[in-house]
Amino acid sequence: MRRIIALGDSTLQFNDITKYPQTGWPQALPLVLRENVEVINFAKNGRSTKSFIAEGRFSEASKVIGKGDLVLIEFGHNDYKDDPLRYSTKEEYKANLAYMAKEVLAKGANPILLTSISERVFKDGIVIDTHHGYPLEMKKLAKELNIPCIDLQSLTKDVLEKTGVEGSKRYFMYYGPDEYLGIPGKEDNTHLRYDGAVMVAKCFAGEMRKQNLYAEWFREC
Repeated sequence: MRRIIALGDSTLQFNDITKYPQTGWPQALPLVLRENVEVINFAKNGRSTKSFIAEGRFSEASKVIGKGDLVLIEFGHNDYKDDPLRYSTKEEYKANLAYMAKEVLAKGANPILLTSISERVFKDGIVIDTHHGYPLEMKKLAKELNIPCIDLQSLTKDVLEKTGVEGSKRYFMYYGPDEYLGIPGKEDNTHLRYDGAVMVAKCFAGEMRKQNLYAEWFREC
């Protein structure tokens, strides 16, 4: 059995029915994966590289990671926030990512760095970068370590701009009070619902196939 292991924050976290309609994008991966690929999700809401390591979450994931696994590492939404438990300077952010990637490599597994997905924040029809330059640091690290990086920020930015200010609402937890029975309306431009999870999963799978990275693990989409 091939395995994909996801490490990250709330945009990846598995959400049960109590969080409906919020959906972490790895929850949609079965739609783009071949049948012999399992997804194991360690992502957790609100975590940065710093807190994910400090809380022992990476250590727990490391106990599961084995030879040949594909390990997705996507952080950045929370590393820049003004919170001493989560804040990482860009240098610390790179160091934390490097630590995780090297530990994954030491286990004979295959790390893939992923920049944070774009948030739905527009100005004059263009999606604004809300991640304060952290995705660029991740891309630099990927080159330094010679490991793959999937630029989800750019890929999702393109989709959001093509979909437009109004149309892109369907990807996010942005909906009126009557859209879901018994669920209050919300205006959340960061977290995904089902359509958004599918969109990101397709962006990821398409880029993996384009770069010929474990392409045989994915269906054409």
